[in-house]
Amino acid sequence: MTDRRAWLRGRRPAPPAELAAAIDEACAAVAPDGSADRGAAGEDPTDILARAAADRLAAALRHPGRVRASAFELLTADALLTYASEAALESSDPVAGLDAIAEALFPGAQDS
Repeated sequence: MTDRRAWLRGRRPAPPAELAAAIDEACAAVAPDGSADRGAAGEDPTDILARAAADRLAAALRHPGRVRASAFELLTADALLTYASEAALESSDPVAGLDAIAEALFPGAQDS
């Protein structure tokens, strides 16, 4: 499963347009090739979705409090984390996918 956009378009219910655009933008920001369309050959979307979730969570935490922009970043992070979890569970190795999510959110924690 390498085409993240097609995979995301298949999710039901579909996210609102503004959230879908934020998800695409977040994926493009962390994708090695800068594209939200595809990852490296054979790459499952779990990794990019998880890294994008961690990135958006970090963005929300840079502006704590009752800030509308931070709330939207948090909503985007939540959607990305949900989609990363779904992708992991649909993959051929769900445990590895869930490990990738944990590593994206808590780098190095699994080394302890």
